[in-house]
Amino acid sequence: MTDRSKFEAEDFLIDNTFQHYCAGTDQLSVAYWKKYISQHPEQNEVIRQAENLYRILSGNKTKLNESVLNFQQSFDRKRPTKRLAIWWSAAASLLLVIGAAIYFGREDNTIAQTISYTYTTQAGQKKEITLPDGSKVLLNAKSSIKLDKDFNKTNRKILLEGEAFFDVKHNKEKAFKVFTADFQINVLGTAFNVKAYPDEVTSEATLIRGLITMQTKGDMGIITLKPSQKVTFYKNRVAEKTHANVRRRINANRPEITINHYQLIKENVVLETAWTQNKLEIYDQDFAQLKSTLEKWYNVKIIFIDPEVQKYRFTATFSNESITQVLEALKQVENFKYEIKENQISISK
Repeated sequence: MTDRSKFEAEDFLIDNTFQHYCAGTDQLSVAYWKKYISQHPEQNEVIRQAENLYRILSGNKTKLNESVLNFQQSFDRKRPTKRLAIWWSAAASLLLVIGAAIYFGREDNTIAQTISYTYTTQAGQKKEITLPDGSKVLLNAKSSIKLDKDFNKTNRKILLEGEAFFDVKHNKEKAFKVFTADFQINVLGTAFNVKAYPDEVTSEATLIRGLITMQTKGDMGIITLKPSQKVTFYKNRVAEKTHANVRRRINANRPEITINHYQLIKENVVLETAWTQNKLEIYDQDFAQLKSTLEKWYNVKIIFIDPEVQKYRFTATFSNESITQVLEALKQVENFKYEIKENQISISK
């Protein structure tokens, strides 16, 4: 049995049943935690803090959760048949998904219409930014962040396209919210990396320090990340890429999410955040995957003349090397030819 006597607010938040209790969407969790709270009055203050953090991080969706619970209780009083019970389960799930989609979409659209300032980087460029609230952002190549006009006044909302590392200033009153095309991240004070390029088939968030919650568009579920964890979101659409006469088609019928630990490839070097140390870390990647990274890093366009070359796999570390030096080093692993004309690189066997 878990000893919760020394739990802090963040420890309660990581518990899925506590999240269900706060949301009010699972009666067993609600009943369990009500009983626990009554039996442990010495923890009332820290639990109250955890509940408050949940409301801040989940966007204060209390009314929606209460409506769903009331809807369920009205059916319980009528003692539904098995068929009606099944219908209730489907209806409740649909109501939750619709409500979350409306809420998430409304917040996303609101910030999109009230942008006050935009920071951008070009391919081959990085930029370090100090935000009005004291938070620091390192923006990777070919990326942008957009601040809500009331940033640090009534909210701390940001739109991100591309990749950025955030070191967020702690503020218990205003959650720091990062919106991407695929998901929303809510934090209070922490360090994390977000990669959400529109031309890539996955988006990801990696937590280095602190606590973040994450939710995808149209999904009521809230994912809570612990330090060293990484969420990968597989986009719910067909992605097509054409190189010469080669077409690679990735078809996802629905969004899929995986949670793993980040990759510690050597002491103090995390694969997902190595770029913040100006290190280009390549870890068991094929040329097709590496293409997008090299294009953004060096502001070049890569074309594969021979489709077989795309399957070549590499593991390497670079920092201040030129694109020519990188290609020459990769040639020592797999034999290929390349030709550079201005900023276009053609690669063949």
